Amino acid sequence: MYINNHFSSTIAFITCLVTFSPAEEFLDNFKGIWGVGGNVLQSNYRNANTETTLAPYIFGSFGPLRIEANRVLYSLYNTHTYSILATGNYRSQQYSKELDKDRSIELGLTLDISLSHGFNSRFTILGDVSDTHNGYEIETLIYRHDTISKISILTSLAIQYQDKDLANYYYATNNYVADDGYVFEAEVIATYPIGDFSVFAGVRSYWYGSNVSDSPLSNASNTLLSFFGVGYNF
Repeated sequence: MYINNHFSSTIAFITCLVTFSPAEEFLDNFKGIWGVGGNVLQSNYRNANTETTLAPYIFGSFGPLRIEANRVLYSLYNTHTYSILATGNYRSQQYSKELDKDRSIELGLTLDISLSHGFNSRFTILGDVSDTHNGYEIETLIYRHDTISKISILTSLAIQYQDKDLANYYYATNNYVADDGYVFEAEVIATYPIGDFSVFAGVRSYWYGSNVSDSPLSNASNTLLSFFGVGYNF
């Protein structure tokens, strides 16, 4: 197990926040969890080993800023029924150390709409700004928060369209060119408070289309990312 390289990115991001706001004010106004967790990535690359890493985890908000582990959202406009948010995303689920497939940083916009019966939907457009895959992704997602006793549960389902530049970076070979395609994602995260701390665990499952599963680099259509950890409640 090792600290993966998004630790430095997270620390740099937090440093920027503290730079623009006194540290005491930042801590007084942040609502959520700061923690450390273990990741277990079972990728769909052929002959890939299950990879276990240790990483910082932040779930919470600071004024108009929301931090959701690998995704950061900043509110640009709000009404009672919808929000428009600037969005940053850290793509790690398609990473492969053996194949030299890097993680990427993506920026874009999200439209978050309140639905009935406790559901929300999001429509997000993200483009690579890290010069990694130089592609883009469009995501439609539905999610809800539930509470069972002290356990908080986030459940979400998403459909993502990945353009051919993104797909080719991760799955093309000298003899295979990947087309654009769709990805289906399901996620569940559970959080349980214990005094000033909380334990959390989650799983994200991705199902890729034939543009990925037909690649010689792939031996399955599914990637599974599991994580668990403990954090301090602010």
